[in-house]
Amino acid sequence: MDFSDFENSPAGEKIAAIESIIQGHLDLPTPPNVVFRLLEVVRNDEHSFLEIGNIISKDPSLTARMMKIANSSLFGFGGKIKTIENALTVLGINVTRNIALSFMIMDSLAAPDSDLFDMDYFWKRAITAAVAAEMLASHIRGSGADAFLSGLLKDIGVLVMYQRMEMEYKQILLLKAYAGSASYPIERELLGFDHGQLTGLMLKQWGLPENIYRPIFHHHDEVRYDSPHGDQAAILQFADQLSSLYHGAADPSVLEELHRTLEHRYALDSQTIRQLVDSLAERTVEILSYFDIDPGEMKPLSRLLQEANYELGKRSLSYEQMVGELRQTQEESQQCINKLLDANKSLRKLAYRDELTGLYNQRFFLTEMDKELARAKRYGYSLSLVFFDVDFFKNINDTHGHLAGDAVLRHVSAKVTSCVRSCDTVVRYGGDEFAIIMPETDQGDLAIFTERLRFEVEKMLVPMNGKTIAVTISIGGTSFDGRDESVTRYVLLNVADQAIYQSKKLGRNTVTIQSVA
Repeated sequence: MDFSDFENSPAGEKIAAIESIIQGHLDLPTPPNVVFRLLEVVRNDEHSFLEIGNIISKDPSLTARMMKIANSSLFGFGGKIKTIENALTVLGINVTRNIALSFMIMDSLAAPDSDLFDMDYFWKRAITAAVAAEMLASHIRGSGADAFLSGLLKDIGVLVMYQRMEMEYKQILLLKAYAGSASYPIERELLGFDHGQLTGLMLKQWGLPENIYRPIFHHHDEVRYDSPHGDQAAILQFADQLSSLYHGAADPSVLEELHRTLEHRYALDSQTIRQLVDSLAERTVEILSYFDIDPGEMKPLSRLLQEANYELGKRSLSYEQMVGELRQTQEESQQCINKLLDANKSLRKLAYRDELTGLYNQRFFLTEMDKELARAKRYGYSLSLVFFDVDFFKNINDTHGHLAGDAVLRHVSAKVTSCVRSCDTVVRYGGDEFAIIMPETDQGDLAIFTERLRFEVEKMLVPMNGKTIAVTISIGGTSFDGRDESVTRYVLLNVADQAIYQSKKLGRNTVTIQSVA
C-alpha cells in the first residue's frame, strides 16, 4: 500500500475514529522541549551530525548513558564509541536518535502516585520488551534500529491514562488484577480505545516516524502481515510476550505458539529461537543497568521453565486436577469480570443520561461536541449545532403543575428523537433547554431541519388530566464548515445561544440560524 493513500484506507479511518474518541477523553501531553528539538533537527533534510551532537551533548548525564548503551552488547561495537559524534558516525542518525529519545522520554514520564502502580516493574517489562524487539527485528528484518525504541515506548499510554484519568484507570487496573487478564481488552470495553492506540497517536503528534508509531498503534490488534507495518507490529507482540514470560505475567504455553510462528512465518530454526530467548535475559540485565533499574535475578527462560517444572513435579495434585481447578477458577473470574463490566456499562449510562427524558445529558454533550468538532476539522465536514427551549415553560409549570411540565419535556424529547437521524445526538442541556449535534449537516440542511422540527412540535398536544397542553419551541442554530481550525466548542455554543435569544426576541416559536463569524 502506498503510504500516501493510507489515511483513506480502512486502517487510516480506524486511526482517525479512535483519535476522535481519545480527544473526547483527555488532552495528550506534549513532548519535552529537548525531544521536540531533536525531532525537528532530524526531520530537516539539511541537518548535520554537529547539530544533533550539540543537542545531546548539552546533557552530560544523557551523553554518558548513551555512550554506555551504544557500546553495549546490544549494538556490538565493543567499546569503540567514545563520543556522540563518533556514535553518530558509527551507529548512524536513526540509532543515535532512538537511544537518545529512549532516555529523554523515560526521564520525562513521572511515576503515578499509587500503590496500584509499580513503576520499576513497568520499566523492567518495557526494557525487556525493547531488547527482545531489537533482537527479533535483527533476526527477522536484518535491522533492529527502530525496534528498540518502539518496544520501550509501546505501553507509555498506560502512564498517560493513569495520570490524566486516574479514577477510570484505577478501576481498569483493579479489573485487570481481579480477572488475571491483559488490560487492553478492558480499556477498549470501558474507554473505546487501548493504551497502545493512545501511545501510537501521541507519538504521531510528537512527530516520531511512521514506522515507529503505526506498529505501536496496532500491536494489540490481530496481526495483518500483508499490511505496511504488519511484521513490525508482530515483532512488538512477540517482544511483549517474551517480556511477560520473563516477568511472570504470561503462561508458558505462549512460548510454544511463539516458537511455531517464528519457525513457520520467519523460517527461524529451533536452536536460533532457543538461543535468542535465553540470551534475552543477559542482554536485558545489562541494558537495565544503563537505565539505573535493578534487574533483580533474571535467569534464562529455559532455566526458569525447568525450575517451574521441578516445582510442579513436587506438587501432590495430579495434572488433571490442577487443570480442572484452574479452569474452574478462570471461569469464575470471567463471570465476575463480566458482571463488573456490565455494572460499569450501566453506571456509565446513568452518568451520561438524563433521568427524566432518557436523552443524553450535558456531560455527554461536551465530550461528543469535542469529538465531532475534531472530526469535522480533520475531514473538512460540516457540523451543525441546534439549541432550543420550550416557550413559556415556567407558565406551564405554574398553571398545570410540575408533573405537567415533566410530561411536556418527555413528549418534546420523544418528538425530537423521532425527527433526527441515527448519527445525530439529542441532549437535554438543562431545565427546558435542549441541544442537537448534527454531523455532516451544512447551513442549508440545518435551516430545513429546524423549520420542520419547529412545525412538528407545534402540532403536538400533550395530554394531562383530561386536558391538552399546546407546546412551541424557540430554536437557534449554527453551522461550521470544518475549515477554520480556530473554531472551538465555545464559539459554536455562543453563536447558537445568540441565535436562540434572537428567536425569543422575534416572538418565540421561531427559528434563527446564524453563521460562525
